[in-house]
Amino acid sequence: MIKNLNLNVLILFLFIGIQLSCAQKKDEKFSAQQDIRMLLSILKDNLAKQYFDKPKADALVKKLTEMETEKAFEGKTSEVAAQMITEMLRKETKDKHFNVIAYPIQPEQQQQQAPATNTNFTGGIASTKIIKNNIGYIKWDACMAGPEAFSKLRNALELVKDCKELIFDITDNPGGDGASSAFINQFLYKSKDYQTLLIKKCTGETEWHQSEVIFNYENGPKLFDKPIYILVNDKTFSAAEYFAFTAKEMKRATIIGKTTAGAGNPGSGMNFSTPNSEIGFFMFIPNCQITTRSGHSLEGVGVQPDVQLKSTDWVNETVEYVMKQR
Repeated sequence: MIKNLNLNVLILFLFIGIQLSCAQKKDEKFSAQQDIRMLLSILKDNLAKQYFDKPKADALVKKLTEMETEKAFEGKTSEVAAQMITEMLRKETKDKHFNVIAYPIQPEQQQQQAPATNTNFTGGIASTKIIKNNIGYIKWDACMAGPEAFSKLRNALELVKDCKELIFDITDNPGGDGASSAFINQFLYKSKDYQTLLIKKCTGETEWHQSEVIFNYENGPKLFDKPIYILVNDKTFSAAEYFAFTAKEMKRATIIGKTTAGAGNPGSGMNFSTPNSEIGFFMFIPNCQITTRSGHSLEGVGVQPDVQLKSTDWVNETVEYVMKQR
């Protein structure tokens, strides 16, 4: 009798355990689906409000609704759903700036920790040096703006101002703030014609207007007659591309390497999450178009190099090319 009772109790506990496990899995699945529904709602709203191409925005919203209706995200994690959405947006628009990312939210105690002070801020400049044969080399990894960043950029230019030629290496530079390249450009161009090369029109605007941020030749090195070489690759992106694009259009520099990414439409990003969710989302939506005054755009095309590189040591190959031009 006691043995049978113990067996029944054991079976009952096992049944309860299985039910709790199933309920937990169901809640986890529901939570992910809840996050995805929230993501779709906010994304649709922001596409309609932000994307510069209104008819295309309406088509993208419709496409997302169709995916939702067809249960394309059912059983998917938030991360997978975000990737699917990003791939769809880029495929439909050919715009590499579109991006939707899901990421785990840090525990509250970690979020409350004060961020460490960055004592090694570089302003986006990874290295500056004078290499063989008196050639100046600047490895520029990110387009950062602001007083501190501008100070770092100016210092880099000062270091190489007496070199015979300058190499700006912007391979793998993901872009950032276009004001950084505008700040550098004032020291590279004697004429201000480059400032009116690019025009821009953003969401809600009816007229095209000047795109370049204006700097009026602040104190710094005058490199107007210095031969410039800009090293690029397929991971040179956005604002970094426009540095090379402007130089090529103005015939101010020789572009060397590989065709850039072709991500020419700037935009804005935002982070959001549902209360009590462990998942946060980031989305970036293009909200402007940029072209030259003649209508030439790098969007989807990139900047074509004047000289393609074939070796595994691009810097050394570039130096050899520079020396031949002497």
